[in-house]
Amino acid sequence: MELKKITIVALLLLIAVISITKVAPWAGDPGTHKHTIEQTDNKIESVMILSGGSAATSATLSLLPGDMCTPIADQLAELSKYFLVILCALYLEKFMISLSGYIVFGVLIPIACVLLCAWVISGKRKWAQTAGKIALIGLIIFLIVPASVKLSDLVYQTQADRVETAVEEYNDLEIEGGSEDGSEGGFFNELTTITSDTVDRITSFVKSLLESLAVMIVTACVIPVFVLAVLIWFVKTIFSSNVLSLDPDTIDALVDKLGIKKE
Repeated sequence: MELKKITIVALLLLIAVISITKVAPWAGDPGTHKHTIEQTDNKIESVMILSGGSAATSATLSLLPGDMCTPIADQLAELSKYFLVILCALYLEKFMISLSGYIVFGVLIPIACVLLCAWVISGKRKWAQTAGKIALIGLIIFLIVPASVKLSDLVYQTQADRVETAVEEYNDLEIEGGSEDGSEGGFFNELTTITSDTVDRITSFVKSLLESLAVMIVTACVIPVFVLAVLIWFVKTIFSSNVLSLDPDTIDALVDKLGIKKE
C-alpha cells in the first residue's frame, strides 16, 4: 500500500512539474493567443485614432476666433479622457490574456497537485476538497479571460461599422473657414467664420464619436466587469458551500482503493 501511495505522489508531482515547465510557458505565450491578441490590437488602434482625433479636433476648434465652437471643443476634450480609460482597459485585457494562463498552470495547478499529495499522505479529506476547489478556480480563470474577450468581440463586431465610420470621418475631416473679405484662406489665416459644411462635418463626427465611445465602453469595460463579477460570485459560492464536496461514500470508496488511512 505504501508503494501505491508513493506512486500516486510521484505522479502528482510529475503533473505539477509538467504544468510549470511545459504547460505554463505554452499558456503564457502570446503566440498561443495570437488571434485574440490581434483582435484586441485592432480595437486599441481604433481607440488611439479616435482619442487622438478627438483631442486634435478639440485643439483645432479652440484656436478658431470667437466662442462659437468652444462648447464643441470642450466636449471633444472631455471625450478624449474617456477614450484614455478605454485604452487602459484594453491593454489590461491584452496582458491578462497571456498572464492568466501562466498564473493558472504555473501556480494554481501545481498547488492543487501538492495538496492532493498531502491528502494521499495524511488521508485528510479537507486537502482533497481544497485541491479540487483550487483546480476548478484555476480552470475558470484560464477560460474566463478568453471567454470575456470572445463575448466582447461578438458584441463589438455587430457595431464595428460605427467605429469605422467615426475613423473615416476623422480622416476626412478638415476645418475650413472664410475670412472677413470673403476670400478663402487656410486655417492658420485670421478666420472669423466657419463654413456651414464644416459645421455639418464636425457635428457628424461628434455624433459618430459618441456612438463609438458607447460601443467601446460596453465591449471594453462593461462586459469584462460583468464577467469578472460573475467569476467573483462563482468563486465565493465555491468557497462558501459544498459545491465540490464529493459524496462521502464516493470518497470512502476512493480512499479504500488507494489504501489511504481515513481521518
